[in-house]
Amino acid sequence: MQNKGKNLNILMSCGSYSWGGLEMISLETAKKLEETGLNVKILCSINSQLEEESKKQGFETIPVFSKNNKILSSIVKLKRYLTNNNIDVIHTNHSHDIWVLTPALNFSRSKAKLFLTKHMASGVKKTDLFHKYLYKRLDGIFTISRYIEQSVKDTCPVPFEKIHMLPVGIDFDRFDHAKINKDGLKKQYSLPHDKLIIGITGRMTPGKGHEEFIEAATIINVNYQEKVHFVIIGNASYGEENYENDIKQLSHSLKIENITFTGYTSEPQKLMGVLDILVLPSHNESFGRVLLEAMSLKIPVAASGNAGVLDIVIDNETGLLFEPKNPKQIAEKLTELIESSKLRNKFAENGYKRVKDVFAFKIMTDKLTEFYTN
Repeated sequence: MQNKGKNLNILMSCGSYSWGGLEMISLETAKKLEETGLNVKILCSINSQLEEESKKQGFETIPVFSKNNKILSSIVKLKRYLTNNNIDVIHTNHSHDIWVLTPALNFSRSKAKLFLTKHMASGVKKTDLFHKYLYKRLDGIFTISRYIEQSVKDTCPVPFEKIHMLPVGIDFDRFDHAKINKDGLKKQYSLPHDKLIIGITGRMTPGKGHEEFIEAATIINVNYQEKVHFVIIGNASYGEENYENDIKQLSHSLKIENITFTGYTSEPQKLMGVLDILVLPSHNESFGRVLLEAMSLKIPVAASGNAGVLDIVIDNETGLLFEPKNPKQIAEKLTELIESSKLRNKFAENGYKRVKDVFAFKIMTDKLTEFYTN
């Protein structure tokens, strides 16, 4: 898409210190926008993994946010930067960033547009004067699902006309089923070649449904232990290591022998390709981008049938939906997929087509560029 003759200067902001979907999509979006001809820099926290990963990708980073919540110091740093640099747009994927962004923009008298993408729902109404001050500076809020859109309308002090639903995109070059060496991956991770590999992937944190996945595995193993192998891809974020240990202990106490914990991987798209079935048992997923990743790799999916997942999975057409926090129903849906290769193939093909038609990254970046320039 043409940028109307102007190479916009963009700051892609995410002040989180974690390294998961939120941070990855910030960097991935920056990369895709840069490929369209925009000048993109990364606004991040000091010594964060996002700063490190951004530098590896060749981005200039502006580390102003601080782990110790030194908000005033961050505001001063960003104000100084905005005063000395011509910035057209700041786009943040982290709501808390606007505590720094709005004051810095106002104090520097910058005319840069400010956008926020909301990835998570909020149960707290932001109707006090402080939040009205922060949100008034926003030129628009993007919501990644209908679930998040409703949450923003219910809690954020912005006019409805500033709220736009814009699902995150998927990079088909990165998540390309044709590039996956399934046999090689199975050998690398000592996985069986003669069993269906059923897996869950993502950050190990409460609410992602790892407990229910483990419990469903025990039910499935009653009849299918010789036919399936379970895989948990990912690890805990900083400060949540005890949760990861608890999940491993639960697996051990339930005597699940046909399971592999892969730990952290810098290439989840590669390792995910080993799966025959992907499960998303999250209790309340705002979107579920991992479903798009699996579907682009032509992996059939089963997922919790609520919240943002409903924007992605069409039940019995592109995957199966089950009741959240219900190990018995998870096991029942997975059993359907275990028993029917025809059903697995149907969901693999239909899911791939839906991602191509609705969630391609170019759809997202084209719309972002329109908002940036209009």
